Amino acid sequence: MAFRDDSRGCPDRELTMTVHAPKLLTPEEFASLIEIAIASDNPTVPPQHLSKLLNLGYVLETAKGLVVTGDGLVRITESE
Repeated sequence: MAFRDDSRGCPDRELTMTVHAPKLLTPEEFASLIEIAIASDNPTVPPQHLSKLLNLGYVLETAKGLVVTGDGLVRITESE
């Protein structure tokens, strides 16, 4: 009797893998990420930094203000 592996090519079975590779930030953009992480009220971040951090998924805009995402926190800790 032959063994059949039904997991390969099965359309209703998806494998998801997250790879944490640091996405390039300039030292100034990285400083902005840290400022958002530690500032309690209104961090002063240049608009182009904020745009890049939002696009990379490191920061979210919420009703309560800017919030560093889990990926943003991972990015901060990878650089320590």
